[in-house]
Amino acid sequence: MQILYLIALLLIAVIAANIVKPFIPRVPEALVLIVVGGLFTYIPIFKNFALDPEFFLFLIIAPLMFQEGQGVSFATIKKHANAIFQLSVILALFIVAVVAVITDQIQSAWPLTLAIALAAIVVPTDAVAVKSMTTGLKMPKGLNQSLELESLFNDATGIVLLDLALSVYTKGSFNLVDGIGQFLLVALGGLIVGAIASSLIIALRLYLSFHASSAQATTIPLNILTPFVIYLLAEHLGVSGILAVVAAGILHNYEQSRMQLIATESRVVSGTIWETITTLLNGIVFVILGLSLPKILNLIGTFGFEKSLGLFWLALLIYLAMFAARFLWVSFQKQDRLVGFFGKHQTKDRLHRAQIFGVAGVHGAVTLALAMSLPTTVHGQPLPFLNEILLVSTMVILISLIVAAIILPRILEKEEQAYSEKELNQARADMIDAAIIKMEQRLTNHDTKAAIAQVLQTQKLTTGHPKSHNEQASLALLNQISDNLQLYLDDLITQGYDQDSVERYSRFLQRGLLSPANSRHPMARFSQKIHHYKHEIAWHWKTKTFTKGQRLRYQQELMERNPKVAAKVAQWKDGRQAMLSLNEDLQKEADRLLTEALQKELDEHKDTENVDAVRQLLDRFFRIVAHDYRKEAISVPTAEYIQAFADEYSHLSAELAAGHVKAAVADELYTEINQAQTLLLMEQGTGEEE
Repeated sequence: MQILYLIALLLIAVIAANIVKPFIPRVPEALVLIVVGGLFTYIPIFKNFALDPEFFLFLIIAPLMFQEGQGVSFATIKKHANAIFQLSVILALFIVAVVAVITDQIQSAWPLTLAIALAAIVVPTDAVAVKSMTTGLKMPKGLNQSLELESLFNDATGIVLLDLALSVYTKGSFNLVDGIGQFLLVALGGLIVGAIASSLIIALRLYLSFHASSAQATTIPLNILTPFVIYLLAEHLGVSGILAVVAAGILHNYEQSRMQLIATESRVVSGTIWETITTLLNGIVFVILGLSLPKILNLIGTFGFEKSLGLFWLALLIYLAMFAARFLWVSFQKQDRLVGFFGKHQTKDRLHRAQIFGVAGVHGAVTLALAMSLPTTVHGQPLPFLNEILLVSTMVILISLIVAAIILPRILEKEEQAYSEKELNQARADMIDAAIIKMEQRLTNHDTKAAIAQVLQTQKLTTGHPKSHNEQASLALLNQISDNLQLYLDDLITQGYDQDSVERYSRFLQRGLLSPANSRHPMARFSQKIHHYKHEIAWHWKTKTFTKGQRLRYQQELMERNPKVAAKVAQWKDGRQAMLSLNEDLQKEADRLLTEALQKELDEHKDTENVDAVRQLLDRFFRIVAHDYRKEAISVPTAEYIQAFADEYSHLSAELAAGHVKAAVADELYTEINQAQTLLLMEQGTGEEE
């Protein structure tokens, strides 16, 4: 149960950080998460928090690497294979060598193998943390991809080198041939195991997609479990579990690109689930780093000021050395294959990109996991300098995050927005209104039109804060339509309607729509409801009728006792039919007038929120006249919804072709229509099954 509480609180910490982040937009999300994690240490369950590294690698790093692998196509890997090797192996080994030499020179008491272990711990980079810091900033084309490809594979380099360094420390000897052989076995073995296992799982998922009784209930959980199963299998076989899940992710990406329209619903659902999972896991990584801060502070207290200051200077020097290594490596690269990443050699652009590449070498999740994974004992003896390595590694993470948070916004230009929020909202509103107009012209049933219009109107809530309509504009439109309805009502006498019925309906119209707006004031409506309920309760108490059967018997007995009442009821029923017929005709006329008003405001590029507000008032009025208070759900054919979304597509395409809408705005709205249509069709399918 404690584990469940722990996981729940970690999720709450991520949610809390996401709530706080909008109030401090200039502070990177990673730092906010770390601070929230530090604050959560005051919760009793997090006191003396200790991270299980195997749990961390298995439950957090493995799925994150799998999802990152799914984001990289096999074609990209094939095209940039040489660059990936250069970034993730050659550059990583160069940085490890530089850091190990510096550490060995400064901390002469440390064995060289532990200096190499520290270097292996700090070499992995975290492209996700960099991405969160560069939101809204313009990253040079190609450079961001180089950071992602480097981060995808240099984790395995760090893990393998750390295992190798600890193995040499344990054995007390090192053989270069054996070391290279071990490196290749662990790295290539991980890739092969991941590829084979992933192929088998993909084949199983395809089989289940066509033969399982409930494909989604089997294929989606299988997809979620894939990285965990492959990681455990690879680690059991003694190869790199991280590289295995990366290979599995890449292979899943290849499978999806080949079979794009197979089991589309399952893929949409699993894609959404994976996006949510990775967002939460990335947040949890930095929350855990914040939870580890008290332990780091305790270490500082244990070491004392002088030793802690020396370790801080070592961490700062290691960071500067890694920055210099990354900067120089990019600056002096002459390979033509890397021009797309780093620009042309010996140009200002190359130096600028080298500077960005150096600062963007941020360290995070994997570095923390590797530091925590160090064994506490070797041959029954405590591992020397364990706490020092842990403190230096954590300081390197924090320094890299803080430096990137300060420097990147200063060396990167702000990203030019393809469109403003106002442009997007206006285009969305026009698209929805145009679809409503076409739907009004195509359909005749008012209830069906109202149901579809209500669904389309909800798309305007995509912004997260629906606009309040202009009350003055709404009242002006309501008065205009009410006047037109009165004129239309007068004309109906010539069409055969009884004048008494028309005059009675006209009085309803006067009281309901043409009277001053005060009658529609919220407090006035509340007072009317109280008066109605008091009258209703008094009548039931007087007649002793509380159920439907009692009311029917009371009415029957009353008519039998009093013939005048019976005659009035019969006359009322005849008049009732006339009123219902009038109400239906005026409702159709109101729909026509609303469509004209909507078209006019759309042509004049005005705000159309008042039209929807008036539509709701008119619908309420017509329901009151018809004594229809139940508001039963209307069954709308799925084809009508699809046609409404097609009308949105058609309008948007026409506006794009005419140059009235930007391409980026159109792309955003096309995506929204697709998502809305998918969601509605899924809900329609569920409703039909029920």
